[in-house]
Amino acid sequence: MWALAQHEDPLTASCNRVALLLAVNTPFYPLYLWFILGRAGWPWLLLSATSLPFFAATPWIARRSGLAGRVWLCACASLNTAWVTWLLGARAGVALFFLPCLVLSVLAFRAAEPLPRMLLTALPFALYLGLGWAPAAPFNYSAAAYAGLLKLNTFSVAALSVVLPYLLGGARGEE
Repeated sequence: MWALAQHEDPLTASCNRVALLLAVNTPFYPLYLWFILGRAGWPWLLLSATSLPFFAATPWIARRSGLAGRVWLCACASLNTAWVTWLLGARAGVALFFLPCLVLSVLAFRAAEPLPRMLLTALPFALYLGLGWAPAAPFNYSAAAYAGLLKLNTFSVAALSVVLPYLLGGARGEE
């Protein structure tokens, strides 16, 4: 599978690995939701996996343009975070994933690529603020369910925030 991530540009190859890591883990998130929410999670938990083909498309896009692939990945990560934040509700803590989106948007671009870096670093902020105008989540869960979701998402954000610099730092010459 990692062969799909290969690219002549080491930074793009690293971003492809991030995209494939996210794609491979995406189907597990609905399972975690099922364990926490039970039947109350249907059908919303399945909709949380709609980002899988978008993450999986990153290496294909990157073959045509490394920069486009990196832009695509950062945009998909931020848009997915906004989507699932709305889907599960703010109390689920999914908005915390905007933090690794910011890390990704900074590390995925070189100093010679300031425009995409600035725009894609601004995107999580804009989406977070825009969620204030979004309609209410389609379902309201119990306080215990939201506490479980917050724990799951906080741990996941911490793990992803540590993994991203490891995956992308080497490609940036920051071993």
